[in-house]
Amino acid sequence: MYRDRATALGALALALGLAYGASFGNSFHYDDFHSIVENPHIRSLERVPGYFADPTAFSAMPERAMYRPVLLATFALNYALGGYAVAGYHLVNWLVHLGCAMLVYSLGCALGARHYPALAGALFFALHPINAEAVNYISSRSESLAALFSLAALLGYVHWRQRGTGLLLWAFSLAAFSAAVFSKSVAVGLPVALLAYERWGRAPEKPRHLWLYHAVYWVVVAGYILLARSWLGASLAAPVRGLGEQLATQAKAAAYYAQLIAVPVRLSVEHPFTVAESWAAAPVLLAGAGLVSALFLASRKPLLLLLGTWAVLPLLPASLMPLNVLVNEHRLYLPLAFLGVGLGLGMGRWAGRRGSVLLLVALGLATALCYGRSQVWRDELTLWTDAVRKAPGMYRAHLHLGGALEEVGRTAQALSRYDRALALAPDMAEVHYNRGNALVKLKRPTDAGAAYQQALALDPVFKPALVNLAALYQDAGQLAAAESLLRAAVAAYPQVADVHRRLGALRKRQGHDSEAEASYMQALALDPHLAEAHYNLGNLAYDRGLRERAARRYQKVVELDPHHAGAYRNLGELQLAQGHFEAAIATWSEGLRRLPGEVIFYYGLGRALEAQGKTAAAVQHYQHFLQRGALSAEQSTALRQRIRALGSPSR
Repeated sequence: MYRDRATALGALALALGLAYGASFGNSFHYDDFHSIVENPHIRSLERVPGYFADPTAFSAMPERAMYRPVLLATFALNYALGGYAVAGYHLVNWLVHLGCAMLVYSLGCALGARHYPALAGALFFALHPINAEAVNYISSRSESLAALFSLAALLGYVHWRQRGTGLLLWAFSLAAFSAAVFSKSVAVGLPVALLAYERWGRAPEKPRHLWLYHAVYWVVVAGYILLARSWLGASLAAPVRGLGEQLATQAKAAAYYAQLIAVPVRLSVEHPFTVAESWAAAPVLLAGAGLVSALFLASRKPLLLLLGTWAVLPLLPASLMPLNVLVNEHRLYLPLAFLGVGLGLGMGRWAGRRGSVLLLVALGLATALCYGRSQVWRDELTLWTDAVRKAPGMYRAHLHLGGALEEVGRTAQALSRYDRALALAPDMAEVHYNRGNALVKLKRPTDAGAAYQQALALDPVFKPALVNLAALYQDAGQLAAAESLLRAAVAAYPQVADVHRRLGALRKRQGHDSEAEASYMQALALDPHLAEAHYNLGNLAYDRGLRERAARRYQKVVELDPHHAGAYRNLGELQLAQGHFEAAIATWSEGLRRLPGEVIFYYGLGRALEAQGKTAAAVQHYQHFLQRGALSAEQSTALRQRIRALGSPSR
């Protein structure tokens, strides 16, 4: 048995290494930015217990709150071990996927499959190209993590029932289920999966009071719903489509998913899929016919009915709750695991040498397809270029390709993509907002303001548009108009710390320092880890001559956000002014380590070293700044004269 498991683990690790080994250098994507890269809540392991009480910790944007505390804890652990080194995040995703594949193998064996067929089913799951999204997209770890714990919970329960003694396996199953639910809500159907096992599985005689053991799983579900009610209730209160339309659309999605599983050659982050027009639409009818056929075939095969039930349950949350994204490849992750288990059970013995050759060819093709999908996921530009090519009629593909182009400085091309998205979806506030951002970068503030205003006409409380339009007004000196917008943002989002901070910054510019301070403090009361509010308070203290207080604030900023250039700059300046030369050198050296592009720190280091009489080292840093800094002719001349005065010619 142990040799078989070792063989399975080695084969799966080798196959996944070939399929995904080159993906570890791929970039962050889409939701990764607000939930990982820009999220201050993951930057300290001390905050992990708070994830179980505060759904807003999921994101840097409180309006995108999700209740996934176990997932968030893995992000925090990634950050603690390697900061934002993306390879570490990919490694965890890869290991979770490997663990899921191994559990598919183990569950197949537990249900009666032989070693090699069970391994073949696990390889099918591990190498199916649809799962490339869950492996490459770091935020999709929610799906694979929930699957990992769900499979572990099922395996523990099956072993517990088959052995019929002891509670350790049952306790393991319950703990794994709890971790699954608190990773993602797709796992809430597992208690029903256990009932299905009791009905169609091969369990021995039921123990006394089995219902009590099952009741504890339902208590976990109730606890999850109670803790998640703050964001869950908001989602249910404002559905994006009616229940009938949603169910018809997801019935259509079922037929589409079946096609993708069978022929995974048009995979994309954005599929050309639209809302079902009616229950009479051909794909909906096809899905219904497929369901009836499946039920008929499974009616005399209890194990097939069991696995079918297990596969459908993870799809129910997204099918019942209307979401903006109609279909997603990662939603098939756990259903594919059960399909892999079913294949292992259905294959029986190896189908001879010819069958083995065909299987190896299929697995080789699947490996190549996974490798190809990983290349598509290399960065945002490759990902959304692929999406536009495959779904040119979907506005989201153009919208996000525009964002990717904007990120690499191709703003004019980004604007053309936003214009295309606007033609496809003129009523989407986000499209107008993104156009506004591009127009700001193209130095067309009037057009940008019009775009933001159009976004607000469609959604009067669209926070990013309120904030950015206020910034435009502020830059134009229209402070009263800016204040009106920011106060509207505060009224609409009283629990969002950053809007209070922005209002404080405006009040500071208006000369109302006391009101500015009150707004900053309100922001910190809502989010004590909001680095920019600490920075603003540091600036306020500096202006008042409270240098020690300012220094403490700046130190807090670099603890919370180690990439905050302004905090390093100001803290170093304070330390230099106070004669703390070694402290200033340490601050600016750390700033350069974190932000090598901030060449102004070379100038600060030169000044601190010069103050210590270390002229050779000072000159070296001045020369670095002279070579790499964007200086005016007058500034360059002055710095060269300073270098010559210290006894070394500039290069």
